[in-house]
Amino acid sequence: MSKIENHSVFGNYSQTENRVTAALLQILKIGGTDFIGKLMNQIDDIDFPSSEINIVTQEREKNNIYDGMLDCNFAFRVLVESKTEFGKVNQKQLDGLIKNAVNPTDYILFITPDNAKPTLLENKERPIYWTNWKKINEILKEINTNQEPLNFLITEFEKYLEFLNLLNVISPDQRVQIAAGSFGEPIALKYGFYACQNYRTTRESKYLAFYNNRGIHSLFEIVEGPIDNCDLSQRADIENYLSEHEPNYSSRDKRQFYKLKLISDKLGIEHSGMNTNGKRTAFTMGVFRYTTIDKLNNAKTTEDL
Repeated sequence: MSKIENHSVFGNYSQTENRVTAALLQILKIGGTDFIGKLMNQIDDIDFPSSEINIVTQEREKNNIYDGMLDCNFAFRVLVESKTEFGKVNQKQLDGLIKNAVNPTDYILFITPDNAKPTLLENKERPIYWTNWKKINEILKEINTNQEPLNFLITEFEKYLEFLNLLNVISPDQRVQIAAGSFGEPIALKYGFYACQNYRTTRESKYLAFYNNRGIHSLFEIVEGPIDNCDLSQRADIENYLSEHEPNYSSRDKRQFYKLKLISDKLGIEHSGMNTNGKRTAFTMGVFRYTTIDKLNNAKTTEDL
């Protein structure tokens, strides 16, 4: 077992979900027992043990009488499973946690980015507690004692959650991925697909829009993909494209592939961005940008996104 005090505030782990959990545990370590109790009592109505010490005299228990007794039931274990992506709670992990939570004061807590408690965590024989990172951040700020170093850690933790996009929670069915489309948009409109460089970093999205000719004009639903390492010559649905535009395509030229369904080609969202020297700038070039479907539907310019 690796003690939390042996790790930096953002942890030494390679996986994002382990790093963000380590950062939270550092805060709890510094905050202490009362701080932990306040946090847990605001999560999903957890009936956390009281930290109050009861002092009694002449206590009878199982035919024995004590002259006095100090009693505190603030003994517990919280088994924490964290996720930094939507819909990643799985039955195998849940079953393992339930198997390990053998004592009445063992608590199972899932922290995920989801907007609502995952259905997999409902209706279990024992309570499975849940919250999201946005709620964790709100609770930490509410119970912050404003004493150092705790105040510093909570402030930095919020910045870290923002960096990981865990505070402005957008579900995949609301997210629009925006790609530079001078080449891709005409192909998507005519052939119903988009293919780009292999293994590009993406966020799970339901929609794909293209930035082209100083604006965003078309919106598609992603019906399949992204599929990495895709050999386009194995896709029967794009044979016409290959024969007309890439007759010498090599199967070694694998790409990231999206099958698309057109929603609209008349968005008319204008882009007038300029840098400090008055030179026109592109809305996106080498990386994908993201917005929500509600913002896209109501936007007049890219500044509205």
